[in-house]
Amino acid sequence: METVQKLYNALRNKNINELSDIIGEECRCISNVVSSLQTFYGKEQVIDFFNSIIKILGTNNFDFIIHPTIHDGTSVGFAWELACSDTHTPVGKGFGFYHCHYYRGQMMIKNVEMFMEPLLQIEPLRLTISSFLLRAIQKMTPDFFKGKKKEAMKILFMILLFVALLYLIKNTRNLM
Repeated sequence: METVQKLYNALRNKNINELSDIIGEECRCISNVVSSLQTFYGKEQVIDFFNSIIKILGTNNFDFIIHPTIHDGTSVGFAWELACSDTHTPVGKGFGFYHCHYYRGQMMIKNVEMFMEPLLQIEPLRLTISSFLLRAIQKMTPDFFKGKKKEAMKILFMILLFVALLYLIKNTRNLM
């Protein structure tokens, strides 16, 4: 359990060297946190995956709040929340299962399964999207279209732009 806690501490501290110390050479990782479900093999790919999480979090004050769920020898489970460290507002939730093993006298992470709720399930984003769409739909009353084609076209363009943005977000996940 301590090894997995070190993993989350390394993510919090944005410390790649600390990650390198606990990831096994033949580590396997399955995750949907950065993009759609992907598999990473080997220490280098797994560290690159965690490095991409660190880059996404950037200089923002995000923190992983972890809650152990399962501890059975070398298998550990954690439920986690990604929250703003200033306001403690949850941004996303996920869970992870980790299998550790001893390698050269040190406990290392051998397998990682880390999953996060889908992007549109994240509360702040979902509320923002919902309120935007509701405002746009409310403005589209039958009287609105009489003599106001220019404004109607603007709103339609904004909705199409929003749909295109969601499409791009979904498809750029495969590039990461």
